[in-house]
Amino acid sequence: MTLAAIILAAGASRRFGTEDKLQARLADRTVLDAAIVATEGLAQRIVVTRAPTPVPEGVKVVINPDADAGMGGSLALGVASLAPCDGVFVVLGDMPLIPQTVYVQLADRLPGHDIVVPTHDGRDGHPVLFAATCFDDLRALSGDTGARGLITGGRYRVARLEVGTEAIVQDIDTKDDLTALTNRSKTAT
Repeated sequence: MTLAAIILAAGASRRFGTEDKLQARLADRTVLDAAIVATEGLAQRIVVTRAPTPVPEGVKVVINPDADAGMGGSLALGVASLAPCDGVFVVLGDMPLIPQTVYVQLADRLPGHDIVVPTHDGRDGHPVLFAATCFDDLRALSGDTGARGLITGGRYRVARLEVGTEAIVQDIDTKDDLTALTNRSKTAT
């Protein structure tokens, strides 16, 4: 199975202040780099941003010229940029502590399903894995309408998988969130 990742990183970070939260430091790397590292080993990795952004070698950057319109458009651009593959993880760039094991667990569950959603204590999280059967609908997204409708709409075979880590529901919206995640990552090592 050939899998890819689209890392969504085109948000405005308004609640974080004047600094770009994805370029803020989390231990020895930026928040965005930490999110990207967990996707190592996937066939393709695409970061959708609002402006040119430094990324590790082997990662493609797609710029969304209409990023303020919302996440749906960024996701559609990312899917449109994919080379043929069997599925894609939708990763949020502000969720930097998701371990690679979560990606493996979700990939193992994909056969027989169209969408695999990680959960923790009954809460849906990210990354969500979409099979190629969903790509046409993902490419049709626009504005601030994300892929939740594909998950809840009843058209696709959806599996929810308890992954045992709170990291799938922990994002960074504010500087306090970054401080809390920094402290958690220090105690986890």
